[in-house]
Amino acid sequence: MGLFNWFGKRGEARMLARSASEAYSKNKAQNPDLSEAEISQKLFMQRCSSRNLNKAEQLRFKKYLEAGETVDPQLKLCLAMVHILLNITEADGKTYQTIRKTIEEELSRSGHKISSDQ
Repeated sequence: MGLFNWFGKRGEARMLARSASEAYSKNKAQNPDLSEAEISQKLFMQRCSSRNLNKAEQLRFKKYLEAGETVDPQLKLCLAMVHILLNITEADGKTYQTIRKTIEEELSRSGHKISSDQ
């Protein structure tokens, strides 16, 4: 992966985490009875169905739905979006770890607690 491409994906991951955190907070304020899992799943569905996904992204989204994958908590929501939109998974090694760390840092900055089992 080229240096500019890598920085671009890392920046997009940071923006995605910030956006997800803001959307989560807004949804939690409007729907205090919903669990984090319910809000995360709702945001995941909204983001993927409202975007103009290309064929590869649509296929990855469809596989998530068919597999019954969960996107709870927020970290998993962000990592699912990174997989669908940027096609980066754990198999990508250091790139994945760097993006995951970027997301964790952004979520922590916004007050979200990251547990060790995520």
